[in-house]
Amino acid sequence: MITTAFKEFNIKCQNEKECMGDLLFIHGFCVEHSYFTAAEKLSKYFNVFMIDLPGHGANTEGAVPDDLKLWKITDYIVSYIEYKKLNNFYLMGHSMGGGLCSLVATKIPQKIKKLFLLCPACIGGLHAGLKAFYIFYPKNMKQKNRLLQCLYSPENYAKFSQDPEWVKMNEQQLQWQLDNWKNMKALFKEMSRATLTYLKRSQKHIEVPFVLIVGKYDKTIPAKATLKFFKKYYKPDQMKDYTFEKSGHLIFEEEPELFVKTILENTK
Repeated sequence: MITTAFKEFNIKCQNEKECMGDLLFIHGFCVEHSYFTAAEKLSKYFNVFMIDLPGHGANTEGAVPDDLKLWKITDYIVSYIEYKKLNNFYLMGHSMGGGLCSLVATKIPQKIKKLFLLCPACIGGLHAGLKAFYIFYPKNMKQKNRLLQCLYSPENYAKFSQDPEWVKMNEQQLQWQLDNWKNMKALFKEMSRATLTYLKRSQKHIEVPFVLIVGKYDKTIPAKATLKFFKKYYKPDQMKDYTFEKSGHLIFEEEPELFVKTILENTK
């Protein structure tokens, strides 16, 4: 195991005496750890661990399409957990990261205290949001804005798009996507082929208790389809679900106070 490959960005709990434990966050498709805007707030209560997945963020250099297989990325996350000796910890993943956390949970359920799936990639949600996925590869800001309108609620998109810093951040992200086009296309193909059957099989057999949070206005992982999929296999004694009524796909950015409150309610 090559530990130097781990690009980690951790925040120690601000209140060590009352720390509620360790929380590992796994980011989604074509972004990196820093878009998890709730990390600082959660560090008041947890030791927050974050990594950049292979081919993403600070972990882009040297990545090739063959690295971007779901099973390889899953093993990468498991290796990081073993490297950090995390045990009885909270595992949280967003979008593609939620799908990956589902896979991790089937491999090492004994290490995970609770799982948080935030608008997770699942076969039901991905099929429902297929039209939105066609614009996941913007080549200019006009196309990027079409994608952003699928990710945010109408109210939040209108608000955020007036913020110059938010616009600048998305312009930088677009440039990163264009610079890494080959790897991102390879990852998308991986997410849209037979591998999804593997993901579905794992998500039907999650053994640890988990919390599912979706956004009402999410057009990429639609709430209704996602809830329908998981409720088919899990009862309330194992899964709690929440729908954020003012959010799209970026629930922790769009309703930050509610997000932190919901996490704390399910960890105390």
